[in-house]
Amino acid sequence: MKYLLILFTSVLVVACAKPHVVSVTKPTDETLNCEQLAAEIAELQRFRDEAENEKGVNWSNAGRLIVFPIGLWATYDNANQAINAANQREVYLKGIRGRKNCM
Repeated sequence: MKYLLILFTSVLVVACAKPHVVSVTKPTDETLNCEQLAAEIAELQRFRDEAENEKGVNWSNAGRLIVFPIGLWATYDNANQAINAANQREVYLKGIRGRKNCM
């Protein structure tokens, strides 16, 4: 029973941990052309917006607060990690864009 409770708690924490945290680097980053770099940088804003939306007052967070309060903390922490990763990836991609003399 004790192990079942631990498993259930772990599943809840992971399930509540949204949004997606992007990888700062990808193996194919250096091969991207200027247009693809611009598209990747633009997509990062979507990830940041999604993360910011998870931090606000919404029905999902209200449910987490009532059912599993630590899930709300996990969501906020994960959202901050997602925003930081998106910011770091943007700096990284802009560095590549600069080396390739993209405008």
